[in-house]
Amino acid sequence: MAVSVGFIGVGNMGNPMASNILKNGFKMKVFDKVPKAMENLVQAGAQRAASAREVVEGSEIVLTCLPASPDVEALYLDAGGLVECAKPGTILIDLSSVLPSTPRKIEPRARDRGVHFLESPVSGGVSGARAATLAVMVGGDGEVLKRAEPVLRSIGPNIFHVGPVGAGNTVKAINNMMACVNSLAMMEGLVLGLKAGLDPMIIHDVVKASSGGSKALDRIPRAIIPRDFEPGFKVFLMNKDLETFNTIAKELHVPVSFSNVAQRYEQAAMAAGLADKDTTVVMTIIEKLAALEVPRAK
Repeated sequence: MAVSVGFIGVGNMGNPMASNILKNGFKMKVFDKVPKAMENLVQAGAQRAASAREVVEGSEIVLTCLPASPDVEALYLDAGGLVECAKPGTILIDLSSVLPSTPRKIEPRARDRGVHFLESPVSGGVSGARAATLAVMVGGDGEVLKRAEPVLRSIGPNIFHVGPVGAGNTVKAINNMMACVNSLAMMEGLVLGLKAGLDPMIIHDVVKASSGGSKALDRIPRAIIPRDFEPGFKVFLMNKDLETFNTIAKELHVPVSFSNVAQRYEQAAMAAGLADKDTTVVMTIIEKLAALEVPRAK
């Protein structure tokens, strides 16, 4: 018999992840503070819960997907939160991208109550969540992961046990920093090429076949040329993840430079009112600095 699954936080990322778990035949209860976010899942067979407490009290495995550390810590650790209400033996899995200190606060509190906790931040964006191709970076007990793995495989085939709690969000911060820096380098190079009179798709094709090639180039035909900056992965979330990376670097006394430059770009986009747009919208900031505008697709 399939385990009962709960999912709390079914927004841009959580909704398609919950949908794919549901498609794999798991009985599911869902809750979100925005009732409309649950509608498609309820129509697909999920049970609507009236509260997060109702979800955790009726589920063997509970997944959460929330914006930031304060949200996660409140949900798990406040009076009447998930740790307090979960039955012994319940597996709690947080998919959020947060400071490593957050899962390190939650795990011992959960363990003291006989409850299991895993941190499992993901990478792949909304498109990966929809396609169930996310990379899942799990921090926590390996034996607990084995029990939860059938559920996690519903959201992505690449599940990595990276170490104890805290390790998952450290790897996630590293990944997002590198992805952001890579994308910004692509955008700066593209703007230079455009100002030199080059065709953006020529730049795309040549660099993709050369040593500068990366996934960031896919944004040229997908977003930059058609000027489609709808999320995706929002600017304010990338700014948060870069802040996490820089916080870890400070704690470990690791000198970093590129992440600071990248965060300044994200903050410039936020100052321009673009916080809820996809991170590729930073291209428009670079264009303005270079007094250039990319021609729209014909």
